[in-house]
Amino acid sequence: MTTIGPSLLITGEVTSQEDITVHGTVKGHINMEGGALRVAQQGHVDAEVRGSSVTIDGSLDGSVTAATRVELTPNAKVAGTLTTPAVVLHDGATFNGLIDMERQAKSKNPAGLKIAESKPVAQAG
Repeated sequence: MTTIGPSLLITGEVTSQEDITVHGTVKGHINMEGGALRVAQQGHVDAEVRGSSVTIDGSLDGSVTAATRVELTPNAKVAGTLTTPAVVLHDGATFNGLIDMERQAKSKNPAGLKIAESKPVAQAG
């Protein structure tokens, strides 16, 4: 697990294979190739975020695309777009933006459903 301390300001692109907790500030892009992202209560993210699971306890301005879920805790302050199949908004969280659950569901098949192809029916005659 990686921790970005409260005194750190990172501008640019962060890519990680492990969990990250942001106590400081990140501006730019965060690509979580593995692990989960947590924005701590005093943390601030002004970025485009991509990953599997994102939990926000601080503030985030930007877009979040998560493969499994996005959670906004009671202290969260979020402005932007959330694209994910599951969103948890706790009482007290502040959110201003768009939630897009349909696009993520179409691009991935989280239930693993198989769609049957139609086959022509032979006619006697």
